[in-house]
Amino acid sequence: MMWALSALAIMLSIQAGTLDLVETPPGVSNLPVAVPNVSTLPLIIPRPPHLKGSSNSQGLPPRKHPAAPKGGKCAPAARYFLASGKLHDYLMDTLPPQIEELVKCNGVGMGGVLGTVMSTLDNLDLLSLLDPTSLLEGAGGLGLDGLLGPKGDEESSKSSSGSKATGGLNNLLPGGKEGLGSLLNLGGDKGSGKGLLKGEGLTNIKKTLGGAVEDVEHLKESVEAKVKDILPEDIKDTFSDLLKINLQELVLEFKVEEVREESTDITMEADEIQVHATVTAIIGGKGVLGPVITLLKFESNLDVTMKIAISSNNTKCVNLDVQDTHIKVNEMKIQLIETVTGTVPLPVPLPLNNIVPILLTTEMNENLQKSNSCAIVLKDFNDCKNATGLFKYQVQSARISSKGLSIFYCAEFNLGKKTVPVPGGRLPPDPKNATISVTMSTSMLKILLIYVAKQSSVKMNDLGANITKIAYAFQKDKLLGVTYEVEITKDGEDFATGKTKLIITHNSKISKTKLIPDIKIKRSENTVEPPEAKEEVEGIMVEVMKKVWSSFNEMYKQMNVPEGVTTFTLKDANVRPLRSNHLQAAN
Repeated sequence: MMWALSALAIMLSIQAGTLDLVETPPGVSNLPVAVPNVSTLPLIIPRPPHLKGSSNSQGLPPRKHPAAPKGGKCAPAARYFLASGKLHDYLMDTLPPQIEELVKCNGVGMGGVLGTVMSTLDNLDLLSLLDPTSLLEGAGGLGLDGLLGPKGDEESSKSSSGSKATGGLNNLLPGGKEGLGSLLNLGGDKGSGKGLLKGEGLTNIKKTLGGAVEDVEHLKESVEAKVKDILPEDIKDTFSDLLKINLQELVLEFKVEEVREESTDITMEADEIQVHATVTAIIGGKGVLGPVITLLKFESNLDVTMKIAISSNNTKCVNLDVQDTHIKVNEMKIQLIETVTGTVPLPVPLPLNNIVPILLTTEMNENLQKSNSCAIVLKDFNDCKNATGLFKYQVQSARISSKGLSIFYCAEFNLGKKTVPVPGGRLPPDPKNATISVTMSTSMLKILLIYVAKQSSVKMNDLGANITKIAYAFQKDKLLGVTYEVEITKDGEDFATGKTKLIITHNSKISKTKLIPDIKIKRSENTVEPPEAKEEVEGIMVEVMKKVWSSFNEMYKQMNVPEGVTTFTLKDANVRPLRSNHLQAAN
């Protein structure tokens, strides 16, 4: 019961602001002030009942303090800040390996999906599925000057590149340049020829090509002949068989052998983190046909995008939640790398037609949504444990901006078996150039001092002393000034009023969640009204000061700070008092 009453008394003192329950004796207001800035509003300690015979009033009737609002409605009493640079470094270390594993994940099933997708293109061989635009655009190792990639509508196909390609194509296709008029626009002008070929499988094009190519099979045979022409004798037949292999034979024989993260871009804004990664996946084979598929070397270029938001399912700490993960297959191609002999380099990617990437994208994302094992989880970002100490913190809100991550906390003061809400309010800005910082409201030190004052009553012979007011302020040189008033009674009757000023050196630090105190009394001063009672009450004033200092020292050692993010905590950070009496520490 006494704990509950004590907690209520402290709550009233903090909330009421200036609640003076004792009449100020004459002359006290004129006492010299040794502590700068001590004119800040005093913290009033509700006076306990007098000893027998006391005639003083018990003060104003108590007000019922409303319970601390939950669900983010309380005013913040502390803040943790993590700079965007630190957060970016963490994500760049953590995301790329997980993105690679995501693409390789069995649940996404890229290899199986590729086999299934290609098997739906019934009775096609690989050569039929290759994109003819890329085959006819250039040379590389095939002698088709300037090869590959579906870029027929870009500047690379203008007159210069068109004229370069003419020589190789004149040798490749009957009829020379004139015979290709309806197929390719070698002069670089935009025409219907490109639309005819771009994005279409060769098996879908069964038209006479300007009198030069009678049908698709002629073109396939020409490409095959040109490929075989530059290959060593010992693999010509094998390679020809690879290009003619029926897709039905490859069903479910694909597997993702290697995934490389090429680049990752991270943007922080609007309370979320946006991630865009480009990835290359190498598809090999398994089973009897594994070596065949591996020699062809299927390669896919993908984009992986996701949004990262603040997890809101825990009021003790904040975590990052990966949302809206999406995989987009931009291109699927056969990468003809060095041949079996290693003597003829063939850096010739042969893109498959556009339908394969589209189907792969759809199927892989459906698998990703269904999978319980394929996900990016940032579980090592924050270890949400129940922190212990003088204060109990609860997340009030959190936000992500271009500057970084800010977490706001409500706080409660642990008063024995009870807790007292710490009044919050507007907090000062984070320090400039800080990578990690913690800011604590002035109310936190106030409530600690009030509790100390409540525990510092002293009785000595026929005298009794109770602290009725206490205030503090930081000076420019980081000295902490604490001033308190003591009501002294003799035989239960008012006898004298004492006033003590303590000047305390303050060089404390913060490491992780603990405040490491370094405080010492530099000097002290006592005054008494009426002056003639000074000699009689001097002894009890000294005892009160000893009790105040001992209690403050002990409580200050237990002072804890918000944990923030466990992977990024403060290390030996100096506690810096601000002009507003807030406390701030930063690395």
